[in-house]
Amino acid sequence: MKNQTPPHSTYQLPDSNTLGAAVKEALDGATAARERLGRVMAVATAAAVRDILTSHRPGAPFDASAVELVEGDDGSLFPTGQYWTTAGSLRTFADMVGWVEAVSALHGMSEWTMHLDGGTRDVWHPLCTELPDRGRRPAYALDLVRAASLTLGPPPLAHQARAGSAMVEVLVCANNRDRYPAMVDPADQRDGYVRPWFDLDTVRRIAENTQEESDCYGHGSVDTVHVLDGTVDGRAHAVVLVVCWMWLDGERREEAVEVLQPNEDGRYAVGGHDWCWYVLSDDLTPLIPFTPDGA
Repeated sequence: MKNQTPPHSTYQLPDSNTLGAAVKEALDGATAARERLGRVMAVATAAAVRDILTSHRPGAPFDASAVELVEGDDGSLFPTGQYWTTAGSLRTFADMVGWVEAVSALHGMSEWTMHLDGGTRDVWHPLCTELPDRGRRPAYALDLVRAASLTLGPPPLAHQARAGSAMVEVLVCANNRDRYPAMVDPADQRDGYVRPWFDLDTVRRIAENTQEESDCYGHGSVDTVHVLDGTVDGRAHAVVLVVCWMWLDGERREEAVEVLQPNEDGRYAVGGHDWCWYVLSDDLTPLIPFTPDGA
């Protein structure tokens, strides 16, 4: 039996440009929705801890800086009932409000933390410190101070740093440990976190530290930075890559590897606002938000 050319198309489609624009708009909208969901639920988690410790009296004083969350089978987080004070002491909600009240409160709190999952990981994970596994499950300490500072509405549009903008030299950090010199535009902040621009030597340090951290904790727990050196037509070149390993098998796999472009001063914005970089004062106190002296 011979194959015959069909007399007409089975169905009609929009032109490629229209379809491509619609796909991009839909994906961008989904990404923005996930980001906002993560922000709102991180703030709600911080509010839940406050409510537990104050018996739902928002104006009452309380002392909590981080809360322990454990990852479930579906990738969502749930509270264990442990938290840390600002002095670093480890306590339980049961110790403070009683076992019955704590169990009921944790059940309500889980309604918020269940939305801190793989879909919103790019929001909550930078706010967390990795802890030893709990019963073979990943565990984290969520920084409540940073979570509470997140905005509830859509994030403002990011500014692009340009040569000639009001850049200032600062020391920045994103993990309470590693500190790097950078240039930042004080007007380019999101929830008090800055977009630092690093020189290439500093980028190499960041690359070394992120790769060491991934070797220690696994590639799924940290984005890694890489600097590739090469020569073209006798001229040396450096290519800066950021790899988000957790996106490689998901719907954002096309965004998993990012090639960073330097600004006109030869600096690179590693991580941007998403890494929650914050400025440190002279005594290494976090400045969130950052306000330059005299501003």
